[in-house]
This record gives sequence, structure tokens and C-alpha cells, in this order.
Amino acid sequence: MKVGIIGGGVAGLSAAYELSKRNIRVTLYEKSHVLGGLASFFPLDNGFIERYYHFICLGDNVLFSLLDELKIKNNLKWINTKMGLFYNGKLYPFGSGFDLLRFPHMTLGEKLKFGFALLEIKSRKADNWKNIENIPSSEWLIRKFGKNIYNILHEPLIRLKFGNYAPILSAAWMWARIHRIGKSRNKITQKEILGYIEGGTKTLIDSLEAEIIKHGGEIIKGKEVNSVELFPDSKVKGIKVDSQIIEFDAVISTVPSPVFLSLLPKLDGTYWTNLKKIDSIGVMCVLMKLKKSLTENFWLNISDRRISLAGVIEYTNLNPCYFLNGRRIIYLPQYISSDDERFSFDDNKIISQYLGYLNIIRNDLKEEDIDAAYVFRDKYAQPICEVGFSKIMPSIKTPIKGLYMTDSSQLHPDDRTISNSIELGRKAAKLIFDDNM
Repeated sequence: MKVGIIGGGVAGLSAAYELSKRNIRVTLYEKSHVLGGLASFFPLDNGFIERYYHFICLGDNVLFSLLDELKIKNNLKWINTKMGLFYNGKLYPFGSGFDLLRFPHMTLGEKLKFGFALLEIKSRKADNWKNIENIPSSEWLIRKFGKNIYNILHEPLIRLKFGNYAPILSAAWMWARIHRIGKSRNKITQKEILGYIEGGTKTLIDSLEAEIIKHGGEIIKGKEVNSVELFPDSKVKGIKVDSQIIEFDAVISTVPSPVFLSLLPKLDGTYWTNLKKIDSIGVMCVLMKLKKSLTENFWLNISDRRISLAGVIEYTNLNPCYFLNGRRIIYLPQYISSDDERFSFDDNKIISQYLGYLNIIRNDLKEEDIDAAYVFRDKYAQPICEVGFSKIMPSIKTPIKGLYMTDSSQLHPDDRTISNSIELGRKAAKLIFDDNM
């Protein structure tokens, strides 16, 4: 049996690995010269760094099992991280119950409500999210935490991450995000524990690539798939690359659903209609290498109307990146539609604007404190999981025989993490194996 895989992100590599282990002939196509997708990396100084930030939580069990299987689990490191909140011009610690008690902009009653809400969200069973899927996140958060807490913490996050989509965001998505982070501490008074892979995502990606090749799989980088070819009887034929059709018994697309749709002829039916309904928002992320630390926090939430950032992530407060010789790495993400004019701004203009945001947080930070800065963009970073999303969420198996697809929207209500992407690839591989063996 021959299987073609479109896309060399984590889900695509996971599917290729699982299939190749079963002696199924796999060919994976990645248009970039670097594997990893949103988990890809680039050389910096004497090492490599991810284009977008990643962190690992205590509940990422699928990732742990894969690291163990690849014999790289010793590269997994855990750190007690700090979280902060920049609220209306002032920086506050906000990573523990004691920090919450000291925060001056909530009443004692609000703080107690906040603590009980977090405990309830953390303990809610995974399948109970369906009870809140049809509720807008804002309505659910206000009911759960109260209006003041919502305005301070949640409204800025949702507005800055989802823009015009904010009013239709499902409460289930917000619950899953809080639930995952909550599992990284055992008690509300305990500090947060987060993990990273020594060597970054490159360690994982390189190991997967080596294992796929060892098991007879083929990985072709720098080749963009032109189309998915079908037989007249609604069965997959293969993939067209460089005007040549390569036939496969099954094809898995792991690229974002709008890209997947662009590879296909016009198709009718509920599955394809629903797939077209799924909207995505892009991301523009600035990575800065600084000569000094910005704050002591790994994650700094922003609640200040002057700063249009979803957060400030000082990655070296999680992963020390010793190859940087004391330099600091920060990620500055901004979620905007690829149609927004800001998405196409000149890199220098964006870097200058973001430095202005950092000056609000720390006014002694100067341009000469920046060793290097890079701007990364992705058109399809985050699917919009709106109210009632599961009604249109696509299955991995499409109506076309032999054609499968994975997309981060299928993780609903969970977020797109490395662990979840690995599981998505495993599910696609298992479906192919079960359907054909």
C-alpha cells in the first residue's frame, strides 16, 4: 500500500511515522525546505529556535509517550514558571493564589469566586465541554468569574486574539484553554510548572524524520503539491507535483483546510459545504533577541488598551537557550486576518511598533538593547471555533474514498498544541490502517 501525505508539520510527520512503522510505504511532501509547520525552527547564533513559541503542560501525555518511544524523553525539562499581568500601566505578578490575593483591583469576594471557578474548570470532565459549546465565551466567562474579572483578564485576550470573531467564540474553546493550563499545577496555591524540549522542537522533528526514513518512508522537502487527483467514481487517485501525477492508494492532507480545498476540484455535499464555513485568523509574531531581560515572567498577559498584543512571552524564562550566551528571547504575537493591511506591513515598521509596546511595559528598553528581530507570519494560525462548532467540524475521513484530512479545527475544543497534533496524525494513520488492512 502507498500513502501520500501533504504537509510536513507535526500531524503529517506523526501520521507518516505511525504508517511507516506498519511497513506501509509513505511519501510526505512539504513545500518548505524545513519540516515542522508552525513548529518549525531556524538557525540563531550557535543553535536553533522556533519561529513561534511552544510550551508543554503536565497533561500532554501523547507527547510524553512519543518522546519515550523515540528515546528522547531525557530532553524533556520542567521549570517553575512565573506569570504576570500588565494592567493599565503597571506590572503585577499573577501566577499563584498568593499573587491573586495581593492583586489590588479585585475585591476579596471576586478573588474567592475566581479561585472556585478555576477549581471547577480544572475538575470538569473532558466530555462535559459539550454542555457549554452553544454559549458564547463572553457570556460564560462573566457568569463564571464576574464582570470585573472578565474585563481585566478575559476580554483583552479574546478581543486581541479573535478581533471581530470575539462575540461568536464558543465557551468550550475558552474552557479547554484554562483547563489545560490548570492541569500544570496541582493546587491553586502551587506555582505553575511548564516544560520544554532541550534542543527545541528541532529535537522532536529531526527524530521523527530519521525514524520515518529508517522505516522506508520518503520525505520530499521544497516541493509544493499542485492538486489532489480523483477518479471519476469519487475515489482518490493521487497527488500532482510539478505537473506529474503520482498515484497513491490513500492520501492524507495535513495542511490548513482552505489550502486543502484549493487542491481539490469543486465538490458538492454537506461535508464540503461545512468545511468552507470554517474561518481562520492569521498570526504575525515578532521574535526579538534582547541583551537584557524584559521581566521575570515567562508569560505576561496584557490588559492595557495602548498595547495591541495577545501577550508577551519571554521564552528564555522557560528554556534558557544556553547557546545564546545570556541573551533573551521574547515572542510578541498579534492575531490578525491576512486581509488586514497590518499583515503586509514592512518588517522594520512592525518591529518599531512592537518596540513601542515594550517601552510602555519597560521604559528603559532602548533600540540598542535589541540584538536581532524577526517577523514571522502565517495566514491560517487559529481556526475560529464558534458557538456550536462541533456541528460543522469535519471528520478525518472525507466522503472521497481513500482521502483523509487533518486540520487543527478537528481538535475542538482543544487548542493546537504539539501533543494534540501528534494525536491527530495518529488518528489519521489508524483510520487508513483500519480501512485497508
